[in-house]
This record gives sequence, structure tokens and C-alpha cells, in this order.
Amino acid sequence: MKKNLAILTALLLVVAFAMPAVAAVEFKYGGQWRTRWASGDNIYDGTNSMGEFQDAHGMTHYTDDDNRNFIDQRLRLYFSFIASENLKVVTKFEMGDTVWGDAGSTKGGRVGADQVLVELKNAYVEFNVPCTPTTAVIGIQTLTLLDSWIVDDDFSAAVAVTKLDPFKITVGYVGGQNGGVSLAGDMPYTDPSRNVDDLFLSLDYKNGPWKGSLVFFYQNAHNTAASIDPSTLSTPAPGLWGNADSNFFPVINWLGTDYNLGVENNQLFDIGINLSYKIDWLSAYVNFVKNLGSVDGVLLGAGPGSPEFSSDYTGWMIDAGVSYYCGPYTFNLGGFYTTGPEFHKGYNGDNWANELLVQNDDVSWFTYPLATAKYFSEIIGGGVLGDDRYAYRGFADSNLAGQGVGQFRTMYWRGYGFPSNLWTITAGAAWQVAEKTKISASYWYFGTSEEVPVRYNPLARNGVGQYEFSNSIGHELNLYIDQGIVDGLNLTLVGAYLIADDAFCPVPATNSSSYTSNMADNAWELGARLQWNF
Repeated sequence: MKKNLAILTALLLVVAFAMPAVAAVEFKYGGQWRTRWASGDNIYDGTNSMGEFQDAHGMTHYTDDDNRNFIDQRLRLYFSFIASENLKVVTKFEMGDTVWGDAGSTKGGRVGADQVLVELKNAYVEFNVPCTPTTAVIGIQTLTLLDSWIVDDDFSAAVAVTKLDPFKITVGYVGGQNGGVSLAGDMPYTDPSRNVDDLFLSLDYKNGPWKGSLVFFYQNAHNTAASIDPSTLSTPAPGLWGNADSNFFPVINWLGTDYNLGVENNQLFDIGINLSYKIDWLSAYVNFVKNLGSVDGVLLGAGPGSPEFSSDYTGWMIDAGVSYYCGPYTFNLGGFYTTGPEFHKGYNGDNWANELLVQNDDVSWFTYPLATAKYFSEIIGGGVLGDDRYAYRGFADSNLAGQGVGQFRTMYWRGYGFPSNLWTITAGAAWQVAEKTKISASYWYFGTSEEVPVRYNPLARNGVGQYEFSNSIGHELNLYIDQGIVDGLNLTLVGAYLIADDAFCPVPATNSSSYTSNMADNAWELGARLQWNF
């Protein structure tokens, strides 16, 4: 009894001494609750057809129609510990995304829904540097540069923000990947040449209705295939010597090969510019990003004197839009263009190729460092319901097996997440019917900047096979109804339909004789989102 009393007394003394310190720290919290119902068809594979294909090992796989219907939910919790206006610690947690009844879920969707499903989104310290106009932010934080056209995700980073009105200067370092951390038994992972290190500088200007940004982003991906291989854009970069998607590697001299590609000295530079203008009745903006830099490497497995290569990053994008406000009505017009790869369509003078490789020696398609999440339309662009998948559509390409993008994707063009080889023009309108009710609609036309393969004719020229190409993806129509329910709880009803053209569902480069006609079919999506930001 005396022992328990002594322990309790000691505990009370600790609490008593700690209380003044605790009282000096202000605690703030917030968060977001979201649940969605979504139903759709052809969102993933772009076709109603069922088919089969063989992978590189000769195994046959069957594709199913991708009609989907699900309910998911997500909870985000934000906690800030504020010592003063000069110091605070910020944390953000996420529970989900949980799909109701998902038989393969580890995120609590099944019966007996207790699972380990808490994710750490942010954990950083923010403090003002004494006697300077600079604020330092160190830790896991969200970084968004140039309206998500460069990066938009959570990163381990150290950032310094200096405010010199009307200018703001932001410099930062991002630890994209550390290959120098020892993992016993797997030596390639201990090689610092697997690192991905990033530096950026953002110069921002704001004065009256004008805003502008000039962004410089440098990614030293060392000996990894980050950014040069499309499958690395949403996952950690592959190893020092690893398989890359050979269809997209900028090498044209080795058709029909499936060698490993060794990457060396991979350095990507981005220069981005934003200019925007906003007054009561009008707003307009333009974004531009240019890929620069180069990557060296060698084609392994080609025997003595394996060929070496050196490629430049030459891709670019431009995005612009204008909105007009007139009472309860809003009208908008805009679009964007991202460069793409030019595919090799000839071999020894014939319009034939047994495997589609990019024709140019450079990385001409617009690519991204690290990770981003660019939203635009509902079906192609992720929208309200569609951000549970990346918009790589079409039947499987065996080059993508095991690379985290699923069996039913091609990478000839990309939509939500990392738009590339894609252009669009859009027009839309919104009507604020009442204080808590808004109706909005938009039209989008999508095309590819460079033609993509849509069918294969094995008897095109005296029995010699030929790919046929298209650059038209189709027309997308979106409709949204937003209705406030109570105390900030909002319901959004969503309807979207895409009138598909040939390029919506490209065919894979391998086993092309199985795809003698285009597979593209129209896609649709219906659903609702219930969301409360608190």
C-alpha cells in the first residue's frame, strides 16, 4: 500500500511540475471526414471487351470488364502544438482510404473492421529564425509547386521561407530516396548511388490583382531510373541496375530487345513560370514548365561493349485558363498541352516494328520529379470520385508487370496524377442557385500530343504487320451538384460520361497480333461524396 501511495505521489508531483509547461502550449485541431459512393464502367481499362494476353514468360492472362461499384471512407486529423507565434509542431494523420467490404483490404473495410490503418501525413516543426524574416519548416510536410505541375505530395524536407513583401522566397531540400541505409542481405539497397536528392527555389510575387511565381527544381536521381521510366513516378525509384519499361526508354537502335537498362548520372531540371490575375469579375492564369537536364546509361546484356547512351530531358507543358464571374454565374474556358513520346513506326524502311519503342533519343515526353497529384476532369483527370486510380488505360503490357501500375494499363498517355502526352480544351459554367446549392457542368475534349497505337493489322503489307495510330481520346461531359447539409457538411453529386475515340484504349506493344481492332468503348461514372472539413 505504501509502495502504491509513493508511486502515486511521485506521479502527481511530475504532473504538477509539468502543468505550467503544458499550459504554455496552445493546442489546435481540425480535420476532414469524407465518404464516397462511386459506380462506373471502363474507368480503368477503357473497354467493354474481354480478352487475353501472354506475358514475357508465355503465361496467359485474362482481362475482365472493369465495371465497378464501391463505397469508401477517409478520416484526416490535424493536430498543432503552438508555443508562440515563433514556434509550433504540426502533425496530420489519415485513417483510410477504406473500401467497405473489401475482401482484400487491410484498412478496416471488412467485418471485424479493426485494422492497422493510420498513416502519418505530416510531422514537422515550424519556427521563425531570430532577427530575420525567415521561417524554417523541417520534417514530413506537404509541398505543392506551380499548381501541382511540378510536385504535390508529402515529403521529408527542410524548407526556408523568407517574406520580403511583395516577394516571398522559398528554398528547400527534399530527401526523395536514401539508398545508403543498410538493409542486411540486399546489398544494392545500401548503395548511395540509389539516392534521389532534390533542391528547389521558388520566387513568388503578389501585388494587387497580380501574382507570379518562378520555380527552379533540381532532382539528382543519381543511378536510378526516376522520371525517365514512367512507372517510377508514383513509387520509389528502381535500383541501380534494374528493369525499366523498354518501350519508353529513349533508345531506338535495339528493337526487340528486353535487356536491363543501367542508369547513370540521372539529373532532371525543371523551370516553371506562373502568372495570374484576379479581380471581382475576372480571373486568368498561365502555367509553363520546361524539363531540362540529361541521363546517361548503358544497355546491359548486349554482350561485350554494351552500348552506352546519353539522353536529354526535352519535355514541356503549358496550361492556361480564364473565368468570368457574373452574379450567381461563373463561366470558364481553358486547356493544357503536355508533350509526348514519338513512337518508332518503321524498320528498314517498312512501316513495321515488332516492338514499339520511342523513336527519339531524348526524353521528349513531359515528365515529373518525385510525385504529384494533378486533378482536372472527372474521368480522365481524377475529379471527385476518380482519384483511386491512375489513368493509364488499355490492355496489359507485359513490360509493366510487377511495377505497381496494374495489369490493365498502358503508358502511351497519362491522365490523373501525372498528365503526359495529353492535351485538352475545356469550357464550363456554374450556377449558385442558393446559398448552399450550386450546379456546375463542363465539357472537355482530350487528345494525345503524339499518336498512340490503337490496332494492329498482321497482314497490312504482304503479310508484314503494321500498327495503326490515333491521337483522339474523346469528349468528356461532367455534371456536379453541391448541396450544403448542416454545419459545413456538404454533399456533392457527380455524373460523368466520356464518348471514347480510338486513343482512349491503346493496345500494348507486345503480342500485338491479338489486337487486330481497336478496343475503345465509352466510359461513365456516377456517385456522391459526403464531406465535412472541421
